[in-house]
Amino acid sequence: MADGDRRPPLVVHLDLDGATAIYAMHGWRYPSGTDALFDSGLANALRFLAAAGARATLLLIATDLDDPVKRRLLADAVSSGHEIASHSLTHRALTGLDRNGKWHEIASSRQSIEATLGVEVRGFRAPGFFIDRESLELVAAAGYRYDSSLFPTAACARRIGVAQVSPAPHCPQPHSPLLELPLPLHAPLPLPFHPSYSLVLGDWYFRAGLRRFRRVGAPLVLLFHLTDFADPLPAAERPSRAATLYTLSFLSAARKRERCQRMLGWAMRDYELTDTARLLASHTPADVPRADVNP
Repeated sequence: MADGDRRPPLVVHLDLDGATAIYAMHGWRYPSGTDALFDSGLANALRFLAAAGARATLLLIATDLDDPVKRRLLADAVSSGHEIASHSLTHRALTGLDRNGKWHEIASSRQSIEATLGVEVRGFRAPGFFIDRESLELVAAAGYRYDSSLFPTAACARRIGVAQVSPAPHCPQPHSPLLELPLPLHAPLPLPFHPSYSLVLGDWYFRAGLRRFRRVGAPLVLLFHLTDFADPLPAAERPSRAATLYTLSFLSAARKRERCQRMLGWAMRDYELTDTARLLASHTPADVPRADVNP
């Protein structure tokens, strides 16, 4: 096969936002002492990944390590060969914090995960994808190898002060070795096409986004969330229709698994499944482009 015919790499990421994080992000009170969405979501996701033969990157909110049930599930994930990365300390929007607050969320989360799980934490994703230039500088200063918070959009470019965000792995800062593994371009579609949205909007939405992004020729970061695999939350734990929607509790775990299997299968037709470590090894700071920083 000629170089030009090779399929681009595909890596699977899983954001570990449980019900407590989702409810807090929307200003709701989570009524239960146990996070059933996290527990069933991660257990189901690990079975899904094993069946697919995928080694994923799991992005963890570090304070979830305080829960012994979650900690056991995360230890199972590590023993299964999955990478653990940081999704911040407490899942607060970084763009609403001062520099010290950002540093605490970014650096303390890495230290806590490494100390508790005994793994190296190389990656970071900002909660809600809310990241700015200062936060990227702090991600680099905290010792991370890569960030994966940006979409190749004009809005993201403005937030980090660059002319544009490349859809391919690149260095978003001129004098930093920090790599950016961007999330896939979805324009002209109005929303990202990762499974959480596509489970609501329909399989056609995922296929349309995937087809458009494949033309770019860049690696694909396929982002799942725990909601994509979790059992529906009990009705008593859903204070509104919005809570049912944002936790995908209107779909059974079996139905979601079936549709996620189809989405991963479609992606694997056009992309070569790999893992984040291998993708990083093939994209070093010395051989990827750097963003042009706006004054």
